[in-house]
Amino acid sequence: MSMRTILGKVCVLLVATLLAACGPKDTRPHLMIWHTKDAREGALFRELLAAYNAKHPETVVQALKKDPDELRNLYVIAAVAGQGPDLAFVPADSVGVFVTTKTVLALDDLFPVETGFLDRFAPEGIVRWRDRPWLVGDQIGNHLVLVCNRDLVPKPPETLDDLIRIAKELTTRDAQGNITRYGLTWNYQAPFFFVPFLTGFGGWVMDENEQPALDNPQTVAALQFVLDLRKKHGVIPPEGDYNTASTLFKEGRAAMILNGSWSWADYGVPDKSYVALIPLNAANGKRCVSTVSPNGYVVNSNLPQEKRAAARSLLSFLTSAEVQLRMARELKTLPSDIAARQAPEVREDPTLRVSAEQAAESIPLPVLPQMRQIWDGMIGPYQLIMNGDLSAAEGAKQMQREAEKLYRDSAL
Repeated sequence: MSMRTILGKVCVLLVATLLAACGPKDTRPHLMIWHTKDAREGALFRELLAAYNAKHPETVVQALKKDPDELRNLYVIAAVAGQGPDLAFVPADSVGVFVTTKTVLALDDLFPVETGFLDRFAPEGIVRWRDRPWLVGDQIGNHLVLVCNRDLVPKPPETLDDLIRIAKELTTRDAQGNITRYGLTWNYQAPFFFVPFLTGFGGWVMDENEQPALDNPQTVAALQFVLDLRKKHGVIPPEGDYNTASTLFKEGRAAMILNGSWSWADYGVPDKSYVALIPLNAANGKRCVSTVSPNGYVVNSNLPQEKRAAARSLLSFLTSAEVQLRMARELKTLPSDIAARQAPEVREDPTLRVSAEQAAESIPLPVLPQMRQIWDGMIGPYQLIMNGDLSAAEGAKQMQREAEKLYRDSAL
């Protein structure tokens, strides 16, 4: 190619670049969503946003996936500085932090009463605090159930004693004595996944005055039960973070797992596995339950007026009965929209029936900022307990001390 030809092509590219730079500016509203949707749920979310963008060329919607803790922290930092995403999809326990830091817009400011938007949702599908609505859910959940491999567990355990017996029967070893399949697994490094055992033994993380309540016989008994599953009964792995536990179950190297609806599509529910209520503690008649809350959308307090109509349209779509029914079919999430919850395909679905029953017995997750301090206070001692560095009684005392310290520090 001659030098004259090369120079000619360069000139054409330069002219094109200059023309593009001088072209009309895109004045359409651009909405950014930060979200925590992962795996199959994340794939469906991207598909829904693509469909929305195609149908609404007057708006540009973009999304960015973030880890829940990272999202919460970065959101507050950005929004306090007047920046951050326009919308965020988060668990309900973020609301207390966001409201306290004045980084979210009350939904009745975006959707006045006369729009009727908030009337579409079941009460538990909206997070209200200080008499204002702050989060609207596209699902009610974040609760745990027992997921069972259909080929290995024909009938789920009804009591904790049944759980131990079945888990023992299904834990297998090779000729060298190495475990090839565990009866049970879950993310037992995270305190959130410990809550079903805590509630099953009559405990809870805070008292009626919203103070940490971890140093007591109920917590000790629950911690000892989990330790016994590993050391005495040998039915759970020696290590159990989220990804390890999930992989073991998906590969058939664990017969049962504790997890929530966000994971069920990846576990082959309902074809390869099924969901069941977490067992009862026969000694006291208490059901083992986790917390329950909506996952949903909050709006940045910095959202400018010129974007609000676009945000209303997008939120109306993402939380619509049509979208929630599709999520229920494909992901087995419980709708928050009243009409969607009453649809036959939701009421008659066996998986959703069990999920709804477990959710109804679960503890509504407090949106107080102090919940984060309790989780943070529990996590270090809990992991030391599971690593064998602390006894159950010592661990309960240390959890209490850590949570109380974080409470005190937050008040300074």
